[in-house]
Amino acid sequence: MGLREVKKDLENLEKQELIYHISELYKKYKDVKEYFDFFANPNEKEILEKFKERVHEGFYPNRGWRLKLYRSRKAINEFKKLGISPEADGELLLYFTEVAVTYAKEKKVATEAYYTRLENSFEKALEHMDKNALLPHFQIQNEAIVERCARFPWNCNVHVQSIYDKFYQ
Repeated sequence: MGLREVKKDLENLEKQELIYHISELYKKYKDVKEYFDFFANPNEKEILEKFKERVHEGFYPNRGWRLKLYRSRKAINEFKKLGISPEADGELLLYFTEVAVTYAKEKKVATEAYYTRLENSFEKALEHMDKNALLPHFQIQNEAIVERCARFPWNCNVHVQSIYDKFYQ
């Protein structure tokens, strides 16, 4: 069934039936709940902070001790689906990189794959910022990330610096 058929069926429903179906979706699906919560109360800062907590929890889980980056990535993808401003998307993408850098310094991560992921996340954040003309807005934070990566292994510092230079020269 396509969207056209769904719209046609929805047009034939009474208002109370629509309210019932939307309420059921709201109860059953977290993504739908978050969408309608934002729709009803578009407090961008509050929602951004909530998603920052979810990104942070991927690195520092409340339960267990293992790194769960898939949770952080999932939070970023769900946040993008809400359709909040490009500035907020950029801030969350950069926050992921900032937490990744902090985690690497604290835990002294030794795997090359981790640093490659960190570099990729930094590059994706800068690409998003460039696409939406936000680079000047985040320049200080981006410079701080480059400085904090100065002593990272696997030439991470060189790669992060070259990514930065690609966008700021």
